[in-house]
Amino acid sequence: MNDHRPRGRTSAGTTGIDPGEHRVLADPSRVAVLQTLRRSDHPMDVREIAEVVGLHTNTVRSHLSLLTDRGLVRSAPEERDRPGRPRTLYTPADDDEQRDYRMLAEALVAHLSAIEDDRGEAALRAGRAQGERLIDSRGPRPPVDAGTARVAVTDLLRETGFRPRPSPDGTHIDLHHCPFRELAEAAPDVVCGVHLGMIRGALERMRAPVEAVRLRPFATPGHCVAELRERDEDSPPEG
Repeated sequence: MNDHRPRGRTSAGTTGIDPGEHRVLADPSRVAVLQTLRRSDHPMDVREIAEVVGLHTNTVRSHLSLLTDRGLVRSAPEERDRPGRPRTLYTPADDDEQRDYRMLAEALVAHLSAIEDDRGEAALRAGRAQGERLIDSRGPRPPVDAGTARVAVTDLLRETGFRPRPSPDGTHIDLHHCPFRELAEAAPDVVCGVHLGMIRGALERMRAPVEAVRLRPFATPGHCVAELRERDEDSPPEG
């Protein structure tokens, strides 16, 4: 009898993680590439993806190659009726099964648990590095004032897939429509830790007089809250 399970699914069912797929999805940048395709309403080429995730096109091309090999992404030449070489366009595979959230949660949690005793701290560090990289790639040049920093962080969160709403007084950002809600419910220390770390890393890289105190997951049904405060010049950044 033919086995019609998608590539990457193990015999353990929806909770099983294929070791090869685990390794592919252990890289946060590669996950960002995959999620960008899943959120897009049209096939994307390498340059489009690179602009969204803030990576070099060669890096994105390498990520796409691995994702395609694992059956997570499909590629096809662009259909065109004009001269010239057609672009290669990419789309996510297995959209109809919506299996990515649980799989990504398990892969990320398993990866961090394997390399760190405290996966929450590891998630914070991973997020901080991502926030720093995003500011380096296209953020405002440091140092910036508090207002500019809040706008930049709000933009980063929007690009991540949230619908952020900063408070008028600048003390917090309401995060609606979490793009990783199922992951956050399964492993809030990891997923919310990455998001908090990203905010902290971005603010620190901008040398902003603002810091992220904490992120409150599911403060009310449907949204989380990132709490901010202005930082005294003599006080160290949040750890």
